[in-house]
Amino acid sequence: MTGLTQLLERAALVNPRGIASHFQGRDTTWADMRIEVPKLAGALAAAGLQPGDRVAILSANSDFYFQYFFAVPWAGGVITPVNARLSAPEALYWLQDSGSRFLFVDTPFIGLVESIRTPLREQDTTLVFIGDGPAPDGYVGLRDLLAGAAPIPDAGRGGDDLFAIYYTGGTTGRSKGVMLAHGPLLVNMMQWLLGTRVTPADRLLLGAPVFPMGAALNGLIAALLAAGVVILPRFDTGLVLRSIAEQRVTKAALVPAMIDSLLASPEIRHWDLDSLKCISYGGAPMPEALLRRALDLLPQTRFVQIYGQTEGGPNISSLGHAQHVLSGPGSQRLRSAGQPLPGVDVAILDETGHRCPQGERGEICVRGPGISPGYWNRPDEWAAAHHGEWLRTGDVGYFDEDGYLYIVDRLKDMIVTGGVNVYSVEVENALHAHSDVVECAVIGVPDAHWGERVHAIVRLVPGAGCTAQALAAHGRTLLADNKCPRSIDLVTEPLPRTGANKIPKQQLRAPFWREQARNV
Repeated sequence: MTGLTQLLERAALVNPRGIASHFQGRDTTWADMRIEVPKLAGALAAAGLQPGDRVAILSANSDFYFQYFFAVPWAGGVITPVNARLSAPEALYWLQDSGSRFLFVDTPFIGLVESIRTPLREQDTTLVFIGDGPAPDGYVGLRDLLAGAAPIPDAGRGGDDLFAIYYTGGTTGRSKGVMLAHGPLLVNMMQWLLGTRVTPADRLLLGAPVFPMGAALNGLIAALLAAGVVILPRFDTGLVLRSIAEQRVTKAALVPAMIDSLLASPEIRHWDLDSLKCISYGGAPMPEALLRRALDLLPQTRFVQIYGQTEGGPNISSLGHAQHVLSGPGSQRLRSAGQPLPGVDVAILDETGHRCPQGERGEICVRGPGISPGYWNRPDEWAAAHHGEWLRTGDVGYFDEDGYLYIVDRLKDMIVTGGVNVYSVEVENALHAHSDVVECAVIGVPDAHWGERVHAIVRLVPGAGCTAQALAAHGRTLLADNKCPRSIDLVTEPLPRTGANKIPKQQLRAPFWREQARNV
């Protein structure tokens, strides 16, 4: 069955002179990609890459990152992008759990990698420096790796062959590697196209970090269509606006918090954004006030909401632009996650795994050809994530009479802030590592910009002098910055407990969400 590398072959055949990527003034055509990717794959093979080996990367967005998506499977390997926001202990866990054979490292992350060099050396991970200038001691420079490397034939990975491991949060405090195979991912990409109506004439923006699957998908879609991508090293409002105008970007994938930042920028009225025909967004609903501003400032732009999760392929449902209405008939659908994508079977199941009547609330469960084949080295946890053949999303919802999916709550102990999943247990474990903390509970509370923010309720040792600011600083030593609590309540009374001695998170969340239309 066709794999991701065959998309590159086709793009180079049907659009060889078309711009595959634009990055910091550098254009790469699809014909160039067809030359560079087999050469990078050959360099990895010459350095010892074996079929199925995991190849990690710790870098900001770049055109090299784009080539990495294709060169690793071309050589028969499996991509393993590392969240660039992770703390050193978190990054080490990902690299050890995946058993990554190679790690590409850009300049800003040398310090982090140096702090975990010893265990990486023990597992025989080859460090490859992809920044400018000479490679640090103990690293192979990318130029040296490529010097004299011969291009190799495509390994022909496809079908059920593993393409990627994307790590997500873990309810036990440890991340789980979600496996994505070539065939199912291609199916999900086709389903995504039907929901967004992106075409080969589009020019896509990679402005959000591509280490999550949702953002990376836009680059893979460009190869599927032989379209082009404009790659930004980071999300910066001025840079995004200028790039859309100068590069005539037609499609962008953003989370609502990013859209909010763009609309709030005084620069938005200084740039010609008429080329921007579509923005897809996910990770949080679009607040009505934000949509009103967006439609006013970007009247030519279609807005499409995508609901999904990495385990789900990653896309599950979409809400088209026609349903982004603010008043009158159908305006309630703006609070929905749209309708299931073609080929994605979505059901609302009760605790016993039986379908709920339409309109009744239950757990949102999915099945279909695009679903992940499982968690890396965690078959028991993957089995626990299912009702029979149905994948459990952990979200509570219902269908209305027209098949629109509404998400009203969350079963999983998870917070989605700025489009990034944060599991509260992981944050609680970090806070409990502070000697002054007796008990704590971490919950998601509504935030106008981030959708949800990480909020902690903490009881300290009596008489302890620790402050909320000190606790937040402690968290940043163990967690990625976006996982650290943005607000902390220090309490003196014990937190409530159930008969099973568990802290009732829903009870703690309720006062914060009482005035909200939905509880996630």
